[in-house]
Order: sequence, then structure tokens, then C-alpha cells
Amino acid sequence: MEQKASESIRRNPALDIIRKGSVITVITLISRPLGYVREAIQAYLFGATLLVDAFIVAFNFPELIQTLFFSGATSAFLIPVCTKYLNDREEYSHVYSTFINISIIVTLFVSLVFFLFSDTVVRLIAPGFTSEAKAITNNLFIIMIPVIAFHTVLSVMKAFLNAREHFAAPELSGILWNIMFIASALVFGKRLGIYSLAIGVTAGSLLQIVMQYPYLRRLGIHYRMTLDLKHPAIAAAKGLFAGALIATSIVPINSFVGRIIASYLPHGEVASLSYAFRIFILPFSLFAVPVYTVMFSKLSRLFHDNDMKDFKAHIDSSIVLICVTLIPATILLCSVGDICVKVLYERGAFTPADTAMTTRALIGYSLGLVFYALSISFVRIFNAMHDMKTPALIGISSIIINAIIASILMVPLKNLGIALATSIVSLYNFIFLYVMLRRKIGYRLSRPAIRDTIKSLSAGILLVLLIVLSRRLLPGGIVLVLTVSIALTIVIYGLVFKNYYLKILRRR
Repeated sequence: MEQKASESIRRNPALDIIRKGSVITVITLISRPLGYVREAIQAYLFGATLLVDAFIVAFNFPELIQTLFFSGATSAFLIPVCTKYLNDREEYSHVYSTFINISIIVTLFVSLVFFLFSDTVVRLIAPGFTSEAKAITNNLFIIMIPVIAFHTVLSVMKAFLNAREHFAAPELSGILWNIMFIASALVFGKRLGIYSLAIGVTAGSLLQIVMQYPYLRRLGIHYRMTLDLKHPAIAAAKGLFAGALIATSIVPINSFVGRIIASYLPHGEVASLSYAFRIFILPFSLFAVPVYTVMFSKLSRLFHDNDMKDFKAHIDSSIVLICVTLIPATILLCSVGDICVKVLYERGAFTPADTAMTTRALIGYSLGLVFYALSISFVRIFNAMHDMKTPALIGISSIIINAIIASILMVPLKNLGIALATSIVSLYNFIFLYVMLRRKIGYRLSRPAIRDTIKSLSAGILLVLLIVLSRRLLPGGIVLVLTVSIALTIVIYGLVFKNYYLKILRRR
């Protein structure tokens, strides 16, 4: 029976991706609401005050440093490197231990520098703060400096677990982090004030690492006090690191550039972009992240085994899964996005005018949702082939294009123009990455994949017409309109892709 199931998965890569990716989707469905609870408790205890401003600034800087320079690039270059040693447990543990120790040494040095020059760092990241606010920010920053090391070590663990196609533990650790943050705020909030949040952040990050050990041991991955800098894996990692660092920095850099440009718009436009992006990123996290996370690990192994037929089949399945899930998500965000914004945000100081402004930005982001997901997925495809240079070069050019388009479009369209620039750049990235992949390995989207993508677009057109019609005919209740729109999406895509779903679920 196990052999038949294995052969079925090989014939149908989508089944493998859905099985393993569904774990990430379920965990995301739990962790996202926890994130909102975390923010609600933070707001309840400390409101929108100088203390919260100090905490956010102090937290964002170490988070940005470790995301850009350490954890963000780690999976991109480590998974392709360590895949080579999957069949030798002893060697796999040896390579794992070496990278863990390197990450500890490097991040401890960086953390020590930040500790010694924390006053200077705070002056740079919070130049407009008062002396009192800077003092609080400095204390909070020092408490959270260890997060850089903890998250980097976690990212190494995640890479070695993902390479073994284990995805649950690293994702579950995010839930643990949220719980620790909430517990620290509730238990120590009155006694320690805003510092309870910083303690929660650091303690939660440490617990994330502790949580991985049972799973690592179960898979035969053991830590040792070794630092083999002459190992071939180190040389391979050096060759991939720079490109991975650049490629994974593109998205946060583009967001940063967008915020700088948006600062020239009237008050509220920058905030509306942030609110809109938070809604936009939810379907991406639910559907795209599981697909490309599982795909990346699988493609790295297939490339190492030189199984290019199955390699291309997995790319086809990933593209179809993204289109089948994110095209209807795009339509929902564009057609009932105003209702989503109203339900989530319109209360207190958030007015109907703010809802309209946020909805404009949400539509701009949503139009490029599929291409946003595909472009990041194609970066992972090149990473799996040990090619970091191609996506890095295309990514660098996209930063320039994004800045130009955003600057031009923001004049007539305001926040919509900046959001549209993100969508246009995502399309640009995808097209060029697709062309380069075709040149590199002769990849072409298969006829069945093209057919399923066209079917998804056709179903989407029908869905748009029905949602627009239902909004005109139904009474004004927003809950009813939203419920009907979701029901229409499920029914239409369920009918159009009935055979596709049955094929995925069929094991024989």
C-alpha cells in the first residue's frame, strides 16, 4: 500500500504538495488570529502611546537585520546545499552542526556590536524621539538583541528540517512565540510595563529553538560541537550566499522604498497601504507560502538527483495550484475588499473615508497577487538549481522599476498608484524569471497546466459577474453579501475544477 501511495504521488505532484502544504495552511489559520489577539492585548494594555512607539522601533530594527542578512537568505542557500547529504545521517548532522555553530558565532559578534553601540543605533533609528523615549527604546532594544541570534539559529534548523520534508515544527513555533508574547504581557504587564513585551519577544524566540530539538532528534539530526570550515558544504554555501541575500532582500526593500515615496502623500495614505497589505498577505500566506515551501524542498532533491522530468512536473503543479487558489482570492479581494476592510477596521477613529482609501490600496495590491506569488515561487525554483545570481539581478532591476513606476503613478492615483507599482513589478519579475528558466532548462508550461490556468481565469470572469450582480440585487447587509460572495466562489470553482480535485485525491 505504501508503495502504491508513493507511486501515486510521483505521478501526481500536486497531491504531494497539498498533503505537506496543508500543514502550513492549517497552522497559518491558527497563528494569524493569534497575531490579532497579540496586537489587541498590546493595544489594551498600552494603547497608542510613546511606550508602544518605543517598543515597535526597538523591535523592528533587530527583526529587520536578522530577516535581511541572516534568516531571510538562510533557507534559500542552505536547503540546496544540505540536500546533497540527505542519504548520510552522520554527514547530515555534521553539516548541520557546522552551520549552527557558524550562525551562533556570527550573530553573537553582531549582537555584541549592537549592545556596545546601542545608544548610537537608537539615535539612528529614532532620531525624532525625545530623550525619555530614546532611553526607553534603548532599554527595550538591548533586551531584544538576542532575537537576532535566536531567529538565525531557528532558520538553520528550519532549513535542515524542510530539506527532510518536515514542515510542521518550524511553523508551529510561530504559534508558540505568539503565546509566549501574550503570556508575558498578561503576567508581567502591570509589574514591568512595556518591558514585559520585550521579554515576551526574546523568551518566545528562545522557546522556538527549544521546540525544534525533539523533531530534529526524531529525524536523526544531532548537534555536535564541531566547526568544519573546510567542508565542501561551506564552499558551496559561500558561492550561493551573496545571491540569496540580494534575492531575499528585494521584497522588503521594495516595501521600504514604497513607504518612503508614500510619505509625500497626504496623511493617512501610508497607514492605508499598511492596512491593505495586511489583508492582501493573508491569502498569500494561506495558499502560496505552503506551495512554494514544499516545492522548494522537493525541487532541491529532484535537481540533486538529476530528475528533470519530475522537476518540471512539480513546477507545473505548483503554478496550477497557485492559479486555482489565488485567482479566486484576487477576485474576492477586488470585489468585496471594501467589506473586508469595513469588518476588520471600521470602528473608532477609522472612518468610512479611511475604508475607501484602504480599499483603493487593497485593489492595487490584489491585482498582482498571483504574480506576486509566482515571482517568489520562481525565485525558489532557481534557488533549488543553485542559481542565486539570476533572480538577484532581476530583483535589483525591479527595485529601480518599482521606484520609477510608484513615483509616476502616485501623482494621479495616490496610494493606489504605489500599490499598483508593486503588482506591475511582480508581473515583470515573473515574466523575466519564466523566460530565463525556459532558456536554462527548456521549461514550458505543459498543455494540461495551461488548460487548468485558462479554466481558472474563465471561472474567475464568471465569478466577477455573479458577485457584481449579487451586490446590486441583495439588500445592504455586508455580512450577507460577503457570505454569498464566498459561497459563489466555492460553488463555481468546485464545479469547474471538480475533476481536477478528484484527480488529486485519487490514489490509484
